[in-house]
Amino acid sequence: MDGLAVAVVAVAFYIAWNIGSNDSANAMGTAVGSGILSFRQATLTIAIFVIMGAYLRGYRVMKTVGKGIVPSGYLSMEMAVIALLAAGIWVTIATVKGLPVSTTQSIVGGVIGVGLAVGAPINWSTMLKIASAWVLSPILSGVLAIVLYRFYSWVVSRLKSASTIEALYKALAVLGGSYMAFNFGTNEVANASGPIVGAGFLEPKVAGVMVAMSLAIGSLTFSYAVMHTVGKKITSLGPISAFAAQFGSAISVSLANVLGLPVSSSQSIVGGVVGVGLLVGEGVERSVVRDILFGWVATPLTAIFISFVVFKLFAVVGLV
Repeated sequence: MDGLAVAVVAVAFYIAWNIGSNDSANAMGTAVGSGILSFRQATLTIAIFVIMGAYLRGYRVMKTVGKGIVPSGYLSMEMAVIALLAAGIWVTIATVKGLPVSTTQSIVGGVIGVGLAVGAPINWSTMLKIASAWVLSPILSGVLAIVLYRFYSWVVSRLKSASTIEALYKALAVLGGSYMAFNFGTNEVANASGPIVGAGFLEPKVAGVMVAMSLAIGSLTFSYAVMHTVGKKITSLGPISAFAAQFGSAISVSLANVLGLPVSSSQSIVGGVVGVGLLVGEGVERSVVRDILFGWVATPLTAIFISFVVFKLFAVVGLV
């Protein structure tokens, strides 16, 4: 394996570790925050279902990220490395701060940055669709979370046994988290492996499983701070509201997967949490939401800038 191939694998593992560290909260932050699952139980569930999702359904979004933004033939392995590296730098910074930013936006920004740096034509119509999905997915997640909360509150109110209610809570937490983790594998893993697949380095299923394993390691080692933000800092969640936020966001991401759009599960879960928080009257920490919104706006722009600058620096020293 030559130096470039080693760099591709290393950077792919780095960005996947970042995704696991930052975005695992999207799948299990609400369950951990509401006390239904322990941190270890949550991360183990994430690992299993992320790998399944990446292997079975990740190819659609890989195609969009790898070839839909910058046309096929322009994205080389060197460009893929730079795009992923630029995205990873920003996500690492955000993770240290406990801020649930969008890895999707960061990687898409990285791809645009290297595309602009080499003068490649950017498919702005595809970008418009992706950006529209970024705006609509948290709104849809919030609406779905509210509908689900009302429905499951009605179901639980008709149960008489406390043990049955407790068992139902745990089952819903595992079901919702597993569903979200599966979607996590189909969408978020594809974001990391998309540039590699687009550059022709690996086949989609091989890239998906490889990246998913690194993502699981990130979830196990460095995801607690962002889980705490999503699960506890935005609003106070109970078992039903946690499930509603989780499942509503999962449905939203599933719709995007069908369309092959790389949406942000970070945005989706935050939309779901805010939706049920407003509905049940627990209140929403506006300062936390404001910081998250700032991260969403800053992420693609910062990734474009970092990617563009890194490519130009590499070009000056003759590495690309």
